[in-house]
Amino acid sequence: MYERKTRDEYDIETNYGYGWEVECCEFTMKEAKQRKKEYIENARGLVDIRIKKRRVPIQKGAD
Repeated sequence: MYERKTRDEYDIETNYGYGWEVECCEFTMKEAKQRKKEYIENARGLVDIRIKKRRVPIQKGAD
């Protein structure tokens, strides 16, 4: 049986004019979209918010 060697993480990144910074990380796209929506509601005037998917190696014995 196939066992994945990586897991997906979704970074919510913002740009306040100094470059992109990771604000938080979620494990599902649904949660990441919810966090992005919350950032848009709370950060007035901030337009640059994005979700970036990355793959992280799964380490043996760590969950």
